[in-house]
Amino acid sequence: MASEHTPLIGSLRIRIDRVVYTTITLMSVLIVYDGWDTLSFWGVAAVIVGPVVAIFLSHVFANSLGYRVEQGRPLTPRERRAVVATEARFLFIAVPPLLILVVLHTAGVSYTRIIQVIVFAGVLSLGLWGAVAGRRANLSGWALVASIAYGLFVGLVILTLQSMLQPGTGTLRH
Repeated sequence: MASEHTPLIGSLRIRIDRVVYTTITLMSVLIVYDGWDTLSFWGVAAVIVGPVVAIFLSHVFANSLGYRVEQGRPLTPRERRAVVATEARFLFIAVPPLLILVVLHTAGVSYTRIIQVIVFAGVLSLGLWGAVAGRRANLSGWALVASIAYGLFVGLVILTLQSMLQPGTGTLRH
C-alpha cells in the first residue's frame, strides 16, 4: 500500500492509515485507564508504549501470515527481517507521547493531566493527518478545512465515546 505518494518523515515512508488507527487505539487505552497518579514514571511510560508495541507485533504477525498464505511457503530469515523492519517504523508513534510525558513530568505536572494533554494532542494529530491527506488530494480552501475538521471531529467522537464508556473517575473526568 505504500507508494511513492506516501508521505515521508525523514527517509521513512509513513502509512497514514496505520498512524491514524494506532493513534486512535493509543488514545482509547489512555482514556479508559484509571489510576494514573498511582503509577511511577516508568509505569506511565509502559502504558503508553504497550499498545504501540502490541499493534507493531500484530502487524508483524499478520503480515507474516499473509505472506505465507500468498507465497505458499514460510518466510525466509531475510523476508522476516524485512517485515519487522517495515513495521518497526510505527514504533515511532510512541515518541511524541513519551516526549510530552518527559517534559511535563519534569515540570511537575500530574500524570492524569499529562495523559489529558497526550490525548488532546492525539486529537490534534488526527486533524494534522486530515490536513496531510487533504493536501495530498490537492484540496484547498474550504475543502482542505473540511478535511482537517473531519480529522478533528473523528478525534472528538472518540474522546466522547471513550469517556462515556470509561469506568470510575477516568482520565477525562478529573
